Amino acid sequence: MATIKIQIREARIGDLGDITDLWEQMAEHHSRLSHHFTVSEDGKDKYSKYLARKFSEKSTKLIVATSGPRAVGYMLCLLSPNSPVFKERTVGLVSDVYVRPEFRMRGVAKEMLKYGLRWFHKNKVASVQLSVAAENFAARSAWSQLGFKPHMILKRLDLDKYPATKMLSEEPTVVRKKVVRKAQKERKGK
Repeated sequence: MATIKIQIREARIGDLGDITDLWEQMAEHHSRLSHHFTVSEDGKDKYSKYLARKFSEKSTKLIVATSGPRAVGYMLCLLSPNSPVFKERTVGLVSDVYVRPEFRMRGVAKEMLKYGLRWFHKNKVASVQLSVAAENFAARSAWSQLGFKPHMILKRLDLDKYPATKMLSEEPTVVRKKVVRKAQKERKGK
């Protein structure tokens, strides 16, 4: 059995086409998980332009995994401003990650993450966040094994489905008057 050598490095401008192709594979994978991830007809072109723009920003680190001349995975890391109310001013964000199926279970994502974590640490980031599709059980397991813990839960409500359709058909009721009257009674009683 031949040993496959995989190199993890910072992406170069010449890698952007291969990375966009990997993104397309990731997008197809996600669209099979849920129709909510269906990409627009010009999605690949838009992502290519987005990636080229992000590539030149100091707040971005694009990491690529290669086997020979072929890109087999990538990771897009971003420095993201946190809400100004929090002490932690900047958080690390792992935006996109994809590894070709035939290269999974070999530690490729872990090695790219190591590279990314060093960059985040150098940029004085204290924590790193990522999102993973609820139906992507393999990715959820992989990220858990790499130490990521649930932090926030993102919920979705489709406005064309029940119960949103029912709520949309009803006029909002004013609740504030009842609350104000109750508060006034409480103040008078004291």
